[in-house]
Amino acid sequence: MAGGAQPHRKRPRQGVLVDPLSREIYQMVVRQLHHDGFLAAASAVCDATGVVVGNVEDQGDRLARVVAAGLSVNEMERRAEEEFHSTQVVERFLSASKLYMPLSLSSRWSVGRRCLRMRERFMSASLGGVVRDISFSPDGAYVTCAGTNGLAAIFSLETIEDLSALDEARAANRARALDGSRDAGSFANGETAPKGSALRNANEVTELAMVRRFHEHTQSVEVMRFHPTKPIVLSGGRDGNLYLRNYAYPDSRVVLKIHDTVPIRDASFHPSGEYIVLAANHHLPRLINVQTEKVLTPPGTYASSTAHTGPQWEAEESGTATTSYRPSDRGAQHSAALSSVCFSPDGRTMISTSLDGTWMLYDGVSGRVIYRAENAHSGVPVTSVVYSRTGNVALTAGMDSTARLWDLRRLHATSRNYQSPEVTSFGEPTKCDHRSIRAVFSANESHVHCHDSTLLAVHSYCVYTGVVTSTVTTQPSFMQRGLAASPWANCIVTGGDDSRLRMWTPAWLPS
Repeated sequence: MAGGAQPHRKRPRQGVLVDPLSREIYQMVVRQLHHDGFLAAASAVCDATGVVVGNVEDQGDRLARVVAAGLSVNEMERRAEEEFHSTQVVERFLSASKLYMPLSLSSRWSVGRRCLRMRERFMSASLGGVVRDISFSPDGAYVTCAGTNGLAAIFSLETIEDLSALDEARAANRARALDGSRDAGSFANGETAPKGSALRNANEVTELAMVRRFHEHTQSVEVMRFHPTKPIVLSGGRDGNLYLRNYAYPDSRVVLKIHDTVPIRDASFHPSGEYIVLAANHHLPRLINVQTEKVLTPPGTYASSTAHTGPQWEAEESGTATTSYRPSDRGAQHSAALSSVCFSPDGRTMISTSLDGTWMLYDGVSGRVIYRAENAHSGVPVTSVVYSRTGNVALTAGMDSTARLWDLRRLHATSRNYQSPEVTSFGEPTKCDHRSIRAVFSANESHVHCHDSTLLAVHSYCVYTGVVTSTVTTQPSFMQRGLAASPWANCIVTGGDDSRLRMWTPAWLPS
C-alpha cells in the first residue's frame, strides 16, 4: 500500500468460529436464508464463514423470532425511558419503601453514572445583610432575597443569566483576541482592555438585576414569598410585621400590613392566593384571609375568646384589631414554636413543622389535624418542609443534618392505624446547631438539595440511589443559610453570611 498504510484485514475463520455466539449467529443466518428460499445466499455464507450447519431445516425461522422478540423488548425499554424522563417526579418511583426506575436504565448505569458539578455562575455584590431566605417566583423568572438589616429585594433571573452569558462571551473573545482589540498576550501582561470590551463587575450586574428593594422592615426579614398568580410579594420578619406589596410598579404599593407580637419565621400562600398561613414564634399556625384580614384557626386548636386582654393581631392598615384566640386542645398542637409551614399544590392539605421535633398534617378544608409525626428527625427540631408537585410526598429537613421523604398516601383518614409515612432519608445523622438547615427538590425532583451540618456546603442527593452527586461550596467558605431551586431550570440559588447572592448551574463531566 502507498505510504505504508496497511489494508483492513478480516478476522480469520478460525477466530470467528471459536466464539460460540458468533457461530450460533451465522448458523441462524444460514437457516433463515434457507427457510426464506435464498439457497445461493445460504451457500455463500457457509463458504465465506466456514460454518457448518447440521440440519438446515431445523428451526429455520428462529432468527426472525429472536429479532422480533428483541425489537419488542427494545421498544418497551424505549417507552419506559421516555416516560421516565418526561414524568420524572419523585413520588412516581416510590413504592413500598423502595426506589423504582426502569431496569434498562439501571442495567446501563444511565442514571447516576454521568457525574456533574455545580459551578458558580453569578455572585452578587454585598447586599448589606446576611441572607436568611431565598425563594423563586412560580414561573421561575424572579427570585427573592431576605436577610438581616431589613434586607428585602427581588432579582430578575433572566437579567442575571443574560449578563452572565454576555460576560462569558466577552471573556472568551478577549482570551482569543476576537473582539478587534490587540492580541490576547497584551492583556495577559496587565494592560487595560479597550473601552466597551471590559467585563462588568459584580456591582454593575447586581444593580441591573435588582428589580425591587424594600425598606419597611426594621429588623431581620425571615421570609419572602411570591403570590401564586398576581405580582404580589409577601415579606415577614422578626419585627412581627407582615407586608403584602404589589411589585408590578416602581412604587411597590403596600397592599396589606399586619402586625404580630412575636417574630414571623415562615409563610406560605394558598394556591388560590386568598389565604396565607404563617409560622411565627408560637406553637400555633396563623391562617389569614387576605381579603377580610381575619385570622382563621384550625378547629380543635383554638377556641374563640370573648375576653380580650389585648389584641394579639393588629391590622394596621384598616385600623381594626382581629379576634384573639386561646388554645383548647393541647393534644392537637405543637409544644414548641413553629419553624416552617407549607400548603400542598392543590390546597387540600397543609403541613407545619416545629422545634419540638414534630410535623403535623392538616386538612386544608376543615383545618383539622390528620396526622402528627413524633420524633420525625430523631427528636431534634424539624426546620423546613416542602411538597412534591403532586402533593403526595413531603420533604423535611431537621437539625440531625438529614432530609427525609414522607409518602402521605400511606395515611388513611378513616383508620387510626397509620403506617409510617417515612420512605427514605438522605445524609448521615449529625448534630447541627443551626436552624437554617433546609432541603428542597430539584426542578425535575430527581435530586434533593440539602445543607450539611455546618451550612458550609449544599449536597445534591439522587433520589434513586441516595448518593451525593454534587456539592456546592464557596471560596472562601461562608455559611449558606438561604437555599432555593428553580421550579423549571436546573439551577439553584444560595445566600449566606457573606451577604451575597449566588447562582449555581450544572457543568457536566465525562461519564
